[in-house]
Order: sequence, then C-alpha cells, then structure tokens
Amino acid sequence: MADPSIQTFCCRRALDYHPSYKLMNEFNTDRFNMVCLLSSIIGITGAAYQILPKLELKVPNRFYCNIMQRGKYIIMWLAIADVCASSGILLRSCLKLMHHFQWYDGQPYTFSCIFLAVWIQYFYIVTWFWTLLYAIDMWRAYQDKHSCRKLYHFVAWSIPAIFTFIGLSTLYRPNANCHNLSPKDNVVMKFFPNYFFTFLPVIVVMVVNPVLYSLSTGYIYHIITSYMAQYSTNERKMLDLFKQRFALINLGFYLCWSPNLINAVIVWTSWDNLPSGVMLTLWYLMAILNPMQAFFNSFLYNLLEHTEQICCRCFSTQNRVQEIVECRPLLIANVKGSANSNGYEIIE
Repeated sequence: MADPSIQTFCCRRALDYHPSYKLMNEFNTDRFNMVCLLSSIIGITGAAYQILPKLELKVPNRFYCNIMQRGKYIIMWLAIADVCASSGILLRSCLKLMHHFQWYDGQPYTFSCIFLAVWIQYFYIVTWFWTLLYAIDMWRAYQDKHSCRKLYHFVAWSIPAIFTFIGLSTLYRPNANCHNLSPKDNVVMKFFPNYFFTFLPVIVVMVVNPVLYSLSTGYIYHIITSYMAQYSTNERKMLDLFKQRFALINLGFYLCWSPNLINAVIVWTSWDNLPSGVMLTLWYLMAILNPMQAFFNSFLYNLLEHTEQICCRCFSTQNRVQEIVECRPLLIANVKGSANSNGYEIIE
C-alpha cells in the first residue's frame, strides 16, 4: 500500500507509551504483510497481462484506429508504472515477513525501508498522472487534436519525482525517527508536505477525470450523429457503452484510493484518539485495494478498448455501405415494377 501513515512508521519501531503509536505496529504484523503480498502479486499479474503484446485489430476507419493506438500507448505506460509500484510493495512485504523485528532498528533495514517507501510512492504518483493524462488525451483525441507524447512523459515522470522528493525529504530528514520529535520540531511542517504531495494528484484525478470523460462523451455523441446522420437505438447503445466504461474507470480509481483519503482525514483530525477498529479496517482495505489498482486497470481499460473496437466496426461497415449507395444506388434499391397500358414501367 502507498500511504503516508505507513511511510511514517515503517522505518523505526513505534513507541509503546502512546496508543496511536502502538496501533501503528499493525503495519509490521505477518497478517498485514501477507495481505499486501498477495494483493501485490495479483496486481503485478494484471499489469503484466496489460503489457503483453496482443493481436492487433485492423480497423478501416483511420480516425478511430488512431484513437485506439493513442489509448493503448498510455495504458501500456500506466501498466509499467503499476508493475513497478506493486513490485515495491511485494519486496517490502517479503522483507518484513522474513526479518520481523530482529533487524528492525538496524541501519540496513532503515535504508531499505526508506528506499522502498520512495520507490512505491514515486511509481504510484506516476500511475495517477498517467491516469489523468489518459483522460486528457482521450478528450483531445475525440476533438481530433494531436497527441503530445513527449510532454506526457515529461509530466508523468518528472512531476512525481519532485512531489516524492519534497514529501519524503521533509519526513526523513535529518533521520528516519519520524515520530520521535524534539520540542523544537514543527509537527505540521514535518508531516504535512508528505500528505499534501501524496494526495494532491489523487484528488485532482478524482475531480478532473469525470469532467474530462463527460466532455469526451459529448464529442463522441457529435461524432456518432454526424458520421451516421442518425441517432437511433444502435447509436444510443453505442454511446451508453462509452458512458458505462468511463464511469467504471472512475469508479475503479475511487474504490482503490478513497480509503487512503478517509484514513488521512481521520489521522489529522483524531490523532490523540484514533478509532482502532475503523483504522484497522481502512488499513486492510488499503492493503488490498492499492496494489489491486493494476488488476482493475487491466480489466477496465480492456473493456473500453473493446467498446472502441465495436464502434470502429460499426463505423467502417457504415462507411462501406455509404460508398456502395453512392457508387451503385440502383443495384441495392428495392424496385418493384409493372407495365401500364402505354408500355411504360411503373416503379413503386
């Protein structure tokens, strides 16, 4: 799981005299790390399936073929980032399961823990940016605007690096004893930057992506009606497919990361009296759902790709029929004739 709570308390043994600190020891139990281990394996499997090459569908309609290729390109990089993030959770869980507390306060463990915390946070922020960029690119694609791949890569890899560096450098400097603070330390300035730069991209995706998908749906409606010159039941079903797929993508993201936001709100508002039952429930949901983002993405984005393939077939078929009508209209007309008294044929 990727969350400032576990980043704060993974590198040193929690103090025993504070109930909140004692509760944080749940992050180091075999039960919790076994859940993280299993969910990360499932996530890696789903993302690996997304990366594997697949049989390309030849689509006569160049416009929609271009949209599909643009989407696949971003989905591939999203899956790569998901694999890296889930691999970090896998390694961290294995490390804790193997060594328990024997090596817990040693320098090698602390260094490994910090490295994995940086690794996991960085690549999950990368996945959030690729998720946002996918929605932006689809919004641009349906307006027939060109893709900005170099800009996408710059944004998706550099900004998460800046966010991770600022958030975790303030947390781990001058040492990894995040919760053993001196009276001179400013608690807010110690912890808040990490929370802010972790959850800012999540909130942006949750707010912006539904708006972009809604705008994209409007452009799809315009394309369907203008291309087919009608809006019947088939076209309505086609548009509903896009709406459902976009809604499922948003729902999957909300499902994976809402527990983290709720956990952050509770930690900052009820630190002196954390509800242990609620917190443990949230932490286990995070342990299950955060790595499973990769699995959900492989399923949901494939559904959207399948929807686009259906539309491409429909549009290409309509295009072929239109060409036949324009070139050879008499061959497909339904003509019934009869002769009148003058010998002329009457066409009904």
